[in-house]
Amino acid sequence: MFSGALNYMKSLVGIENLQVEESGDNKGNIEPEQRKGLLKQLSSYVGKDVTSLISLPVWIFEPVSFLQVMSEPLQYNGLLQKAAKTEDPYLRLAYLAAFNCALYSTAVRTRKPFNPILGETFEIVEKNGEFKFIAEQVSHHPPIGVSETTTEDYTLQLETELKSKFYGNSSEVEIGGTNHFTVNKTGDHYTWGHLVTCCHNIIIGSLWLDHYGDLVIQNHKTGEKCVLKFAKSGWLGAGRFTVHGEIFDENDEIRYRLSGKWNESLQMFQVMDNGTNNTVGKTLWEASKEQITNKFLFPKWVEENVIDISPEYEKILPPTDSRLRPDRRALEAGDLDLAGKQKHTLEEKQREDKKTRTTANQEWETNYFKKVDDEKHQYRWKFNGKYWEEREERVKANTTTKSD
Repeated sequence: MFSGALNYMKSLVGIENLQVEESGDNKGNIEPEQRKGLLKQLSSYVGKDVTSLISLPVWIFEPVSFLQVMSEPLQYNGLLQKAAKTEDPYLRLAYLAAFNCALYSTAVRTRKPFNPILGETFEIVEKNGEFKFIAEQVSHHPPIGVSETTTEDYTLQLETELKSKFYGNSSEVEIGGTNHFTVNKTGDHYTWGHLVTCCHNIIIGSLWLDHYGDLVIQNHKTGEKCVLKFAKSGWLGAGRFTVHGEIFDENDEIRYRLSGKWNESLQMFQVMDNGTNNTVGKTLWEASKEQITNKFLFPKWVEENVIDISPEYEKILPPTDSRLRPDRRALEAGDLDLAGKQKHTLEEKQREDKKTRTTANQEWETNYFKKVDDEKHQYRWKFNGKYWEEREERVKANTTTKSD
């Protein structure tokens, strides 16, 4: 009946190809009674920044920290490798645009990651040696996480400063911070920002996410840039997922156009002398067809690289690693009561630590990312390399213990 009424409304207003998210067990929806409790808790915060104001119930979370979420774009490392290796400046921008589409294509989970504890870290050392990733929570108010990925071909720094607002039946997350991509061979340095993400139907209806806004990917060495526009979903889903972009040369002339959907694919078309697009385009990226059936909607890459932890690997992790958080591990095991208690304990300890520093008139000192004022390259944080030195010592110590 609903689909028939929807089709009638489409024909009535003359709008085609509308997208409406159907409800279902595999969408990660929250139970009705839990939603009612959430509405009661959030009702006084409508229109406010709720990033650090309230402590949310544990059932609204997924068993990962936001630092772990920051590593998830690396499942598209292949696009970054292509960007670093090509000598075509426009194709490089196109691959960076495709990377941004790809990372949002999997950002459909509606549960919230845990807020990182100040000083928390998370690492990934890719099994085949393709990359190393380290992230650190460098600030609690406002919440800021910084990561650096190093490879033979490129260096990637991601910075996220979270700010979220509650609007009754939806929540909007704005992410501040600048992302940096540097090609090691040429020194070409690119920056871009973040989109806005909105979670709809928190209280009533089927939960779904929308990503929208403009991304400007700028080459600061040579002047080329890509402007990528993610459309905001309209009435009944009109225009949802749509992405359009243009690649400009150093003289601000359009050389290529991009089009696609951030949940499907992205194509690149050369602009002809008369201003029209070449009819034959290049497919830069296509979304994975992986069938995800687990409770939290984690892709296989996330399960294997972000969540799974062997006893041997645990021995070389620092106590600050996100994988070792007791609330996260309890939630992963399905023990909501224990997860809630552990979450509360961690939050209370963080508050007490802050009081102690305030009383002693001490500022928090970061361990691996140091604040800098680099107006030329727009860096706010610089990785000091200490984490990998300390990790090497832990690996050596563990190897010595095993041999003994």
